[in-house]
Amino acid sequence: MASQAWNDDELLLQDLAAALRTAQPLTPALQRAGEAAYAWRTIDEELELASLVFDSVLEPELASVRGPGPDVENYRTVLFEGRSVSVQVERSGDVVVGQVMPPQPGKLSVEGANGHMASVDVDELGCFSLDDLPAEPIRLRWEADATRLVTGWMRF
Repeated sequence: MASQAWNDDELLLQDLAAALRTAQPLTPALQRAGEAAYAWRTIDEELELASLVFDSVLEPELASVRGPGPDVENYRTVLFEGRSVSVQVERSGDVVVGQVMPPQPGKLSVEGANGHMASVDVDELGCFSLDDLPAEPIRLRWEADATRLVTGWMRF
């Protein structure tokens, strides 16, 4: 088959005809793999992806207030926003707390890239605290009633 840009419809049709003539029949294994991949297309359809809209590490004026030093990474605030809910998480030393807005009870899970998994209950004010965050990249997953939200991966 030609590896050129098709400026002429006739050349394009000739190349397509040649490709169809050399095509191999679909094997059962390839068909099963294609059907399995297609079945996954809606697995997280109801899952809302929250965007990172604030990270205190990226704010130079906040970094200058904290001042230079080894503890700068131990103090951080991040805010993720989805269509229906926002999640704010703050780290101050070993203490990690946060709030879901609008306030509502639910469950917040911490998923680690290397398999770490922990969940905490979120109270009716939307508040939660997290223990022992792993050193690996994490993402947060929020679930309450019909709302399911997940954040992007981050190191916290």
